[in-house]
Amino acid sequence: MEHFADFYDFSPVGFFTLGRDGAISRVNLAGARLLGLERGRLIGCRFAVFVAEASRAAFGDFLKAAFAGQPGQDSDLELAIDGVSRMVRISATLSPDLQDCRAVVVDVTAQKLVERALRDSERRFRDVADISADWIWEVDTEGRYTYASESVRALLGYAPDGIIGKTAFDLMPPDEALRVGEAFAGIVGREESFRDLYNIVVDSAGGQHDTLSSGTPIRDAAGRLVGCRGVDRDVTLQRRTEESLEKARQHIRDIVNTTDGIVWEADALTFDFTFVSRQAERLLGYPIAEWLQPGFWTQHLHPLDREWAPEYRQSGTRDLAAHDFEYRFIADDGRTVWLHDVVTVIEEKGAPRWLRGIMVDITRRRQAEEKLVELAASLEAKVLERTTQVRRLSAQLTMTEERERRMLAEDLHDNLGQLLAVIKIKLTSLPGATQPAEIAQVVDLVEQADRAARDITAQLSPPVLQRLGLAAALEWLGDEMQRVYGLAVHVDFDPCGKRLGDEIQAVLYRSARELLINAAKHAGVNNASLTCVCDGARLVIVVSDAGCGFDPAEHFGEWCGHHSFGLRSIYERITNLGGEIEVDSSPGNGTTVTVSVPRILNGKEICDDPNNACR
Repeated sequence: MEHFADFYDFSPVGFFTLGRDGAISRVNLAGARLLGLERGRLIGCRFAVFVAEASRAAFGDFLKAAFAGQPGQDSDLELAIDGVSRMVRISATLSPDLQDCRAVVVDVTAQKLVERALRDSERRFRDVADISADWIWEVDTEGRYTYASESVRALLGYAPDGIIGKTAFDLMPPDEALRVGEAFAGIVGREESFRDLYNIVVDSAGGQHDTLSSGTPIRDAAGRLVGCRGVDRDVTLQRRTEESLEKARQHIRDIVNTTDGIVWEADALTFDFTFVSRQAERLLGYPIAEWLQPGFWTQHLHPLDREWAPEYRQSGTRDLAAHDFEYRFIADDGRTVWLHDVVTVIEEKGAPRWLRGIMVDITRRRQAEEKLVELAASLEAKVLERTTQVRRLSAQLTMTEERERRMLAEDLHDNLGQLLAVIKIKLTSLPGATQPAEIAQVVDLVEQADRAARDITAQLSPPVLQRLGLAAALEWLGDEMQRVYGLAVHVDFDPCGKRLGDEIQAVLYRSARELLINAAKHAGVNNASLTCVCDGARLVIVVSDAGCGFDPAEHFGEWCGHHSFGLRSIYERITNLGGEIEVDSSPGNGTTVTVSVPRILNGKEICDDPNNACR
């Protein structure tokens, strides 16, 4: 008896003893786990409490049948335990005293989920099969149909039920049925899948259809072959189209063979020609058969075009884009022929399949273009040579002008200045304790003339520039800007290691002076900076201020000499020396002007005095 108690309690299914009202009077451990409560708490509870609302009527019917003495009654119920739904199968037998029934409850939740998934899967398969453009079927090992999708009605005019039991060969012409029957027998014997088996099927109206069949074996639970499952695709239109296309191609070939140019077709993946017109032999000398050999096009490209041309064609083909390009091709007799190739990409199912185009001989045009390029290069070289000559002459003129300025300044200083000094001495040395007012006025005029002469001399060529060099002259210029214009100038000079030529010093000094005067007149500030450095192969002067600034784009004409004589002079002198001017300014952000000249001018270093340093 103890063994039976163990079997009862530790059974994997739930055992319940139920009264006529469904009250639980006894339950094993599996039943208690199924309902989620301890056995003691379940005694006296109605089983219907654990039944979902949707299954309670079915449970009531089950309980009535059990107490009515109808054995073998099973019922599938849905239980709702703590908000979780579970599916169970319950069966019961009436006790000998007819007072209660003994019920066995099995949890079939997993089984129901599997069954539901199978039903859903089968329903999806049937739905897809019925709306498919192809005809889906199942046959036994003799080729008899056991299933046909609804799409067979649209394709062949047969009702699916109307062909069940018929063989696939009953729908074919006799000769076709024999051929396909032998092929199918071999497939069944080898128990293998098959793909794109071509066959002809007769529809319900007697029309013939070209189809491609693909299938896979069906096996039973023991793994034995019991039939095949597959699909038939109607390719009638495709095959008719291909036949028409081939006729059209032949027609096109007949036309293009008389076209002045090589009309061609090639595989989009390999670039191997599948067709070239007869002009190919006339133009390049190779027989048509050679053109159709694998790799012909790439192998006969000019060596300089063999790398880029295939990549260019491959890029256009990959993008399904029409493209044209020009390249060189080696003819059969060794000539280099220029070709203009116009290409169209033909796609199939969204991928490139064919390339079609026409090659035109443009050798004469390219030769003419090359001659034109040579003439243009020659002309450009001559223009550059003339420009260099003009700049050299302009630079020489600038140097000559500076020498003349220096000589004129020296004459003013040595002759007129000394003469004015002598006149002043003579006038102030006249006898008498007091000089007449007229003499004093003349003395004042002589002093003014002397100052004017010195100012003119300083503007033409400051003596400090000749005696002490550019660095000292720029320092003196900063003091002069403070004295004359009230502009404080910070001067920073980086020694170059050699002395600048006198004429170059004068040009740089004059440029710096003009830029500082512009700052004093227009910037609206009391401070500016002047920097002179040797930057590698160039001498650079930078004048900057933090003033009102301006828009260089609106004032660009000034640097070309349209509005300012002083700036025009700087621009012309600097560019004649091969130099450059750069303006960095914007409204409200100050102005920085950079003037640079090369240290090598006409093959000669502008710092060319071996006895003195650039200072």
